[in-house]
Amino acid sequence: MRFFVLLSWFLGVLRVPIFPQPWGGVGTFQSEIIEVWEKENVEARLAFRQLFTATLEELDRFRERVVLQRTGGSRVKVSTERSNGAVYILFRNESAGDFPVYSAGSWILKRDGKTGALIQVKIFYRTEPRCYLRLFPSGGKTLMDVYLFDSLLYKSVPIGTNLSLLLTEPFQQILDRTRSTVDWSILLRTMDSSFYSSVLTMVQKIRKELPKLPDAEDGAMDRSGKLVFIANLRAQERLPGFNCSGFAKWVADGLYRPRTGQYLDIQLLKEKHFFRRGSRITNRFEEERDPFFGLDWTRNIARALAGGGDPEKQDVRYVPFWKYREDVGYPIQDIEGILFSLAILEPGNFYLGSINREYGTNPVLRQHVHVVVLFPYFTSNGEFHVAVFERNVETDLSFLRRKFDGTFIHLVRIKADSSFEPPRIEYMIE
Repeated sequence: MRFFVLLSWFLGVLRVPIFPQPWGGVGTFQSEIIEVWEKENVEARLAFRQLFTATLEELDRFRERVVLQRTGGSRVKVSTERSNGAVYILFRNESAGDFPVYSAGSWILKRDGKTGALIQVKIFYRTEPRCYLRLFPSGGKTLMDVYLFDSLLYKSVPIGTNLSLLLTEPFQQILDRTRSTVDWSILLRTMDSSFYSSVLTMVQKIRKELPKLPDAEDGAMDRSGKLVFIANLRAQERLPGFNCSGFAKWVADGLYRPRTGQYLDIQLLKEKHFFRRGSRITNRFEEERDPFFGLDWTRNIARALAGGGDPEKQDVRYVPFWKYREDVGYPIQDIEGILFSLAILEPGNFYLGSINREYGTNPVLRQHVHVVVLFPYFTSNGEFHVAVFERNVETDLSFLRRKFDGTFIHLVRIKADSSFEPPRIEYMIE
C-alpha cells in the first residue's frame, strides 16, 4: 500500500492521471470530444481581427456588435472595455439568450493599457466562470494554464505556435495541439443526466425531510430506531436529535433498512481501525481526543452499505489531477473539481466526507472534526451541481470552503439508490 501511495503522490505532483484507470485516462474520449466542439467563434474573431492590432484609441472608440456566424448560426457579441490598467477585447458566445462573459467558447484578450501589448488570452471551455484556460506569450511560442473550478490543473503547457496566430485559429487547434498532454476527455465531457436519476431521487427525498430533523450533540439512531448518544448509547431524553455523524448515519439508514429490515449498528460504526490509520503517538490519545472518529465512522458506513470487506475499499484514492493523502484525502478548496471529475468517471455515486485538520496543542494532531454528505450530478442542460448536506441542513460548497478553509476532506463512495427511504423521525421518538 505504501508503494502505491508514494507513486500516486509523485504522479499527482506532475498533474497526470495516476494509474491506468477503468475509463482509460488521457485519450480515451479525446477524439470523440475534440471532433465535436460546438462552441466555436472563430468566424467572429476573423471578422474583427483588426482589433488585435488596433491602437488603444481605436479600441476605445469601438462599439459593441453582435455577429451571426454562418457555421451553426450561433451569435457572438464583440466588445471592448478598459479595466485595472488594461484594455480587453471580448468575444462572448450566446448562451440561453444572453452573452455572459463565461459562456463556453468565449475569448477575452487582455492588452496592456499603456503599450497595447498582448498580455494574455482567457478562454472559457464550459459555461462556468471558474472553468477556463489562460494563454500567455512566451518568446515566439505560447504557454497554457488550465483551471477547473479555479483549481490549477495544468501549468505552462506548451502549444508550439505564436499566440497572435492562435487568435485567428479555431479553438479546435488548441485542443489538437494539447491532446497528448491535457485530459480534455474529463474537462469537456457532456454527461447524460439520466445517469444521476438515483442521486436526484435521494436528494429530493432528503430535502423533504430536513425540516423534521432535530439537532442534538452526539445524537444518532440506534439499530432499532431510538435516538441515543453515540458515546454511550444512552437514550436521549430532552431535545433529541442528530449531530453531523448521526445525520450521515440517518442518510445511510435510508438505504440500509430497506435491504436488511433494521438500521445500522452504532457499535459497528464506531469500530477503530488501528492498523489502517494513525501511529503510536495518536494511539495514546484515542480515548482522550478520538482523532480519527469521522474517518472510521464514514469508512464503516460505506463498508456496511457495500456488504462488508476491507474498510478502505470505498475510499476515493484516485482522482485525475489530484493526489490523495493517506487518511487525509484532498484539500477542501479543490472539492468542486474533485467531485466534478468523480461525477463523470463514476456517475451515480454520492460521498461521505470527513473534514480534518491539525488541531489542539501538546501535541498537535490531525483531527477529523466534521462529517458531510455530498451528491454531485449533472442536469439535463449540462450544468454541474453538488447538493451538500451537513448536520440536518442543506448548505453548499462555497459555504463549506469558507467555513473550513485550509482543511482537508477524506471521501468514501456509496452507490445512490432510488429505493432510498429516509427514516421518519417523528415515528422514532417515544
